[in-house]
Amino acid sequence: MRSDEVGSAGLTYRPDIDGLRAIAVLSVVFYHFGIGGLKGGFVGVDVFFVISGYLITAIIHSEIKRGEFTLGRFYERRARRIFPALFVVLLATMIASLWILLPSDLAWLGKASIATILFVSNVLYLLKSGYFDANSDFNPLLHTWSLGVEEQFYLGLPLMMLLVGRFWARGLGKVFAICALVSFIACVVVQPLNFKATFFLSPFRAWELLLGSLLGIGAIPSIKYAAARNGIAIVALCSLVGAVALMGEGIDFPGWKVAIPVLATALLLHVGASGGSRVSAALSWKPLVFIGLISYSLYLWHWPLLVLAKYRAGMEPLSSAASLVLLVVTFLLAVASYYLVERPFRKSGRGSANITQPKVFLTSILAGAALVAIGLSLVSENGFPVRVAGVVAELDRARSAEIPFAKCHRVLPGKDTDCGIGTYGGQKRALIWGDSHALAWAPGLDEALKAHQWAGALAVEHACAPLIGLSNPRNRKCSGFNDGVVDWIEANRPDRVYLIAHWPAWSNSEGGYDLVDTASGSTGNEHIFAPALGRTIEGIRPYVKEIVVVGPTPGAVDALPYKLAMARWKRLAVPDEAPIQLYRDISENFWRAVQPYAADVVAFNPESWFCNLEHCRYIDDGRLLYRDSDHLSVAGALFAASQLEKARVVAGNPQ
Repeated sequence: MRSDEVGSAGLTYRPDIDGLRAIAVLSVVFYHFGIGGLKGGFVGVDVFFVISGYLITAIIHSEIKRGEFTLGRFYERRARRIFPALFVVLLATMIASLWILLPSDLAWLGKASIATILFVSNVLYLLKSGYFDANSDFNPLLHTWSLGVEEQFYLGLPLMMLLVGRFWARGLGKVFAICALVSFIACVVVQPLNFKATFFLSPFRAWELLLGSLLGIGAIPSIKYAAARNGIAIVALCSLVGAVALMGEGIDFPGWKVAIPVLATALLLHVGASGGSRVSAALSWKPLVFIGLISYSLYLWHWPLLVLAKYRAGMEPLSSAASLVLLVVTFLLAVASYYLVERPFRKSGRGSANITQPKVFLTSILAGAALVAIGLSLVSENGFPVRVAGVVAELDRARSAEIPFAKCHRVLPGKDTDCGIGTYGGQKRALIWGDSHALAWAPGLDEALKAHQWAGALAVEHACAPLIGLSNPRNRKCSGFNDGVVDWIEANRPDRVYLIAHWPAWSNSEGGYDLVDTASGSTGNEHIFAPALGRTIEGIRPYVKEIVVVGPTPGAVDALPYKLAMARWKRLAVPDEAPIQLYRDISENFWRAVQPYAADVVAFNPESWFCNLEHCRYIDDGRLLYRDSDHLSVAGALFAASQLEKARVVAGNPQ
């Protein structure tokens, strides 16, 4: 609790809490800046959640007991605490972004700004992206998701405390405990099903704040003995530091793992409230306390500065010197923000913040409305593409170009007539079965099938290899979908099945997905991929006249259209073409697995379509062949399908 919050709550200021805040914010900042090799620096947000739950609940509880609590006063304090620095950062970010962001990202910033002001940015990011997704690097306001979680929690907390206090005054601790337990169980249960939801949504994070709430109302007995406090504090601090240093990102976070830093934080808070310890004294070190005091501004400023700096540099890693300069600027802005913005508006009744409660609310509403209006203008004008040349705007639009047949994702063949391709009612039928790469191929194969009067069907599922007997923990519906496809093949006996996928992701352990053999429980993509491919070919061969396996496309650099757009707009370096040897290396396991089935399938290697002896191009006759690092664009799909047609003729297998 800060010193300027103590008077209103009648509580004693604890510098060790600001020390904990410092650990939390430094963990997040250093993690994002890539300093210190912290694998779990993002858990600093969870530390903030526990501290926030503890302090806010303690203030509300103290005021209710003294008969001084009002909802108006509570939300006035929240407005004074949250809005001034946030509004300044939002305004500065939007202004700077006019010169830095491409139109599509500027329009997205407008949406994110509006969602941030309404404290629903966590919901927006759940629907559109994930914290660990590559696209998150382009969002200067991604970090505001945590504000959404907190403020959604505080919409209900005081009302619940008033209600329980009126009808069951002694049961508040039990209510908190039950709600925390339900929230934690929900987080653990839903985690394998939808890890993005458990990360972003407040119901799955509420237990972290509620654990702080339990401490805030004194529901946990004090630790009387100094030796016990010292021992517990040392273990808790080591656990917290270990989580920050070692807890890597992934689909199993938050889940049960987040309980480690959360419980460690709660123990450190409780030890401090019980009489303190040597760790409490260490956390009260003045430099740490000062960083804790500016932690809110530091948190707000660090991510927009980092994203905009990297964005302007073409999303290339910043040099050590540039990172250091940016970090210093971040701290300077945080200090200025704390003294010039936060503190003057934080306290009521004196100085520049001598504003009545109605004026606080009115000013907040008007300022928020003005920022919403700016955000709406960014959205309605599509990021003001007039700022850039036409070719730059065209490349930027290619980043989010409409994907034909996208609605057919996860739709089994025959379930939606709009998901047919080729010639409707054609006497011969083909099935395109695969992951998102098969979906990217669909426009080209659609044209090829129409040219030969074939009917076609799609069976595409993102993050799902067209392989029998494998599961992907990142897509729990994959196995069931593939079983449904096999059933359809048996029932409909198509003339041809195309197997198309991002094969390096499935045949290599470093491909990004860790597959599991559903029968044996075995893992290790290199070991289980080949048997699964053979099992799939053997499983469908009796029902199909021809199985066509299309190998992986060579791909390009990450965020290709963005980098080309920035190269034209900001005169950055044009992205290099991919070395052919890199493509061969990542495709080696796949082709080795296909080799034993050469007599059972018709296999095509797209290498010669895209590559010369050294490099693989990403532009052909002025057409961009990829919409990102590996998915074909519509033009790329038409090009690849035409090359496939030529290859079939050469191989003696005309369409």
